[in-house]
This record gives sequence, structure tokens and C-alpha cells, in this order.
Amino acid sequence: MRPHPSVLIGRAVDLYGMDEVVEWAAELLAGGSPAGSPAGGLDVRLLGGNPDWEPYWFRVWGARTFLYVWDPRAELPVIAGLADPHWRVREMCAKVCRLREIAEAAPALVRLAGDPVERVRLAALKAIGDICEADSAAPLLALAGERGREADVAAAALRRMEERLDRQDLGDV
Repeated sequence: MRPHPSVLIGRAVDLYGMDEVVEWAAELLAGGSPAGSPAGGLDVRLLGGNPDWEPYWFRVWGARTFLYVWDPRAELPVIAGLADPHWRVREMCAKVCRLREIAEAAPALVRLAGDPVERVRLAALKAIGDICEADSAAPLLALAGERGREADVAAAALRRMEERLDRQDLGDV
């Protein structure tokens, strides 16, 4: 059984240091070579990856790294990843934005709420509810009164936003 990514990434940090792992993950997310880090020492297998993967998987795993290690220098690559051509990268970056509370990603998250892929839309809706301000509530409000998984996620996200912002009037806008 393969160790959890948090364990693998923890080992990489122990071996190479936080700065190196963060730089390498940002490089992967930006489409850099999976063969090594800027310093040439890291290999994607350290994260449980496979050098024979399709290129988008390296970007996904670069983003995924930021679920387990973080440095504010990663914000810009994560926000840029919200516009990646592959949906898995966009989804993972939305998850990272939510976890790391990257409020500057709000405009991109609002756009992703209309993504053609449901998993991306769901990740964006959750992030909007957890980190964005009231002026980003439109995608959540647009699903009010609808039925289905997406509407349920939007309703829960709207409740979290209202609680977090101490406002109970967002649904009335």
C-alpha cells in the first residue's frame, strides 16, 4: 500500500527542505519538468508520482502538494492554475484556494462556478462559501431554489458565507 501523500510530501520536506519542495511544486504546477526541481534534486516519485504520466498529472500533483505544505509564494501559481486547460488542475487549485484561504482568487473562483465540469464547479462553490466576500455570492445565489447536488453544495456554501461574514441577508439580495 502506497503511503498517503502527506507522508510522501513530509519525507520530501525532510530530505530537501520546505523551500525546495514549495519551489518544485510551484514549478510542476506551472508546467515545469517533472524530472527535477530547480536545483535538480527532486523526482516526482517522491510524491507517489510516475514519470510516465500524462503532463497534466504533474500539474495536479504540484497543486496537490500545497494541501500539505504551504508558503505564500505559492499563491500566484495556484491562482494561475485555476485557468489551467485541464479540469483536474482547476479542481485541485480550487481546493487549495479554499484550504489556504486565498481570497485573491475570488474572481477566478466565481468564473469556475460556471465551469463545464461539475467537480470543478463544486470545488469552486465550496471555496466561494469559505473564503470569498459577499460580492462573490452570485453563483451561490443563482442556484437557490434549484434541486440536486450542485444546489445543495451552493446552499451549504451560502450558509457558511453568511455565518462567516455575520450576515443573514445574502439570500435576500
